[in-house]
Amino acid sequence: MAQTPLNTNGSLENWPDATTAPEGWFMNTGLLGNGSITKVTGDAADGDVSVKIASPSTSYYQAGLADITITEGTQYTVSFWYKTGGDTVRFRFWGQWRNGSGDGSSSVTPAEGDPFQSSTFIETPVGEWTQVTITSSAAPAGATVLRASFRNYSNSSDLYIDNVVLSDGTASVKDNNIAGLSVYPNPLSGNTLYVTSNNSIEKSVAIFDVLGKQVVNTTTSNGAVNVNLNAGVYIVKVTEEGKTATRKLVVR
Repeated sequence: MAQTPLNTNGSLENWPDATTAPEGWFMNTGLLGNGSITKVTGDAADGDVSVKIASPSTSYYQAGLADITITEGTQYTVSFWYKTGGDTVRFRFWGQWRNGSGDGSSSVTPAEGDPFQSSTFIETPVGEWTQVTITSSAAPAGATVLRASFRNYSNSSDLYIDNVVLSDGTASVKDNNIAGLSVYPNPLSGNTLYVTSNNSIEKSVAIFDVLGKQVVNTTTSNGAVNVNLNAGVYIVKVTEEGKTATRKLVVR
């Protein structure tokens, strides 16, 4: 379901000067200057431009969206595409709720288990552009701004990010009422599909081809299912505690 992005220039196409942050983004000028964060031309999920975030020797390097005004009590959804430059990856999407823009604002404690501040890393290396979608818990009381970033940690390979869309997640949650549901990597190029949500319980997963034939009927194990699918487009039906949602899956 199409929604109007709350962010601007999520595809990074408006980035005329590689030494400064593009419109709609924040990036440390020092990191841009030393190659830790780099404008990439000719390799993108959408258009011609993406951003590469290198792996530091300690801690993390990050790039993210400019502060976005939000409404407390509302859920938000981020969709982004990523690929990796090697066989290891260790990064997070990090959505920080704050009580105002700028350095003078302070963090607001999120709901316990908020997927925007997941305790786990994304550790699936992919050589092709892959989409991830994450829905937050409700924005906590007192929060007026979301500071959304991509953090690439030490012991990771180069991380490439493109085509970032942040949207009001209320409509999405109403139609797909499994809070925080994420099905990735998408497109899928291997045999392991991850199906996660705010709730860590086991989920039933059924996958159907374009003719409506069920080709997979299984349950998750530690958030993953093993599949062996031919290249094509599929519909993934996820059931959790009587709630059901569907996602389109592309297999390469």
